[in-house]
Amino acid sequence: MRWFSDVLVSKDSDIITIHSLQNANAVDDFIKQIRKGHLKEGYEQLTINFDKSIQGVFPNAAVPIAGIIDFFRQEKKLQIDGKSYDVNLQNILIPYELPLHKTSLDRALGKIWKFRSSNDVYEIQSAIIQELRRSDQFATGILEGIEWSINEIMDNVLNHSKSSCGFIMGQLHKTSKHVVFTIYDAGIGIYKSLKHSIHAPRNNADALTLCIQAGVTRDKKVGQGNGMHGLFSLVKEGNGRLVITSERDSYHYCNGEAKILRNKHCYPTDQRCSTTVDFQLDYSKDISIEKVLTFQGRSFDFVNLYAEQLENEQGELVFKIATLAEGTGTRESAIRLKNEILNLMKSNSKISILDFEGVSLVTSSFIDELVAKLLVDLGLFQFNQRIKLANMTSLLQQTLQKSVIQRIIEEYK
Repeated sequence: MRWFSDVLVSKDSDIITIHSLQNANAVDDFIKQIRKGHLKEGYEQLTINFDKSIQGVFPNAAVPIAGIIDFFRQEKKLQIDGKSYDVNLQNILIPYELPLHKTSLDRALGKIWKFRSSNDVYEIQSAIIQELRRSDQFATGILEGIEWSINEIMDNVLNHSKSSCGFIMGQLHKTSKHVVFTIYDAGIGIYKSLKHSIHAPRNNADALTLCIQAGVTRDKKVGQGNGMHGLFSLVKEGNGRLVITSERDSYHYCNGEAKILRNKHCYPTDQRCSTTVDFQLDYSKDISIEKVLTFQGRSFDFVNLYAEQLENEQGELVFKIATLAEGTGTRESAIRLKNEILNLMKSNSKISILDFEGVSLVTSSFIDELVAKLLVDLGLFQFNQRIKLANMTSLLQQTLQKSVIQRIIEEYK
């Protein structure tokens, strides 16, 4: 099925024009055009042009195209030029990577990231989870499941794809309460990775079905084979959608139903069949992380390392406002910090301490959003049981007291 324009990618001489990035079919069309231009027609230089009518960038189209461009540049030495004044489109031509774009980790969502090492994986996934944690309030278990899954799938790229790098992009859609992620590599593909393992898939479609089962890996010395299965369990538990594309086939799971689409897709070269993992979740509904991370009857304990760094000796979460807040002068900064506090409180039943040490001045909008609204949202008794305020100057106390009174009057008038 084609969405929007029937022509998603076109080519005129040495210029490839992308007309839509809201449809995953654009990936296959792009591969066809770049193979035609370079491998069949012999062009050593191609120019990528973006149609001015492009209105949105979806990860399942943008990430694979960025990876394919990188592959032909690096592996096939094809010169690919292009320029866009839209930063999101330019990102497809030049993905973010470390350490060059380290400062961009502060807002890691909505960007295509190229990763080459385990350190890249750690820094990028940590930044993505931190941005999610601050962007909205997530149902129980969702953030932990996403963190575990993207770490595992990115690690799979480095260990099994035989590609030098991978690409990832995450998006948050607040209106629909969904998160969307796509991870791509221009590697050998899932079938070739598993072909000589003890699982010995009969064909590519068989390999796609096998890879989501617990314990399936090319080599037990390299991994336990739980990464793709854990992601599948997360999507299943979270009523989400999962599409795994490798070689010419794709595995689709949605609304409790699974299917294989055969001979529908293109890949860069016969040696590089590539793999795309695309999934989305509804983050407004609680899931059981224990159920998600149970493999062959054995439960995997998820450890939130970030939360552990915030804990004091009593196991209480200590939020140092001076360090964690992105300034204390705006309501937006307070909203982001409040989201983080509420998300982390879901996995820690002990008291959370808001430590104002080193904070000499805050605006009324900041303290209203961070503390007064938190009191109203939790309720007085729940707030007193779960929240403790520490190291507030007399000026901060006065500002808070005024904000709380005004907030309560506003809520109940």
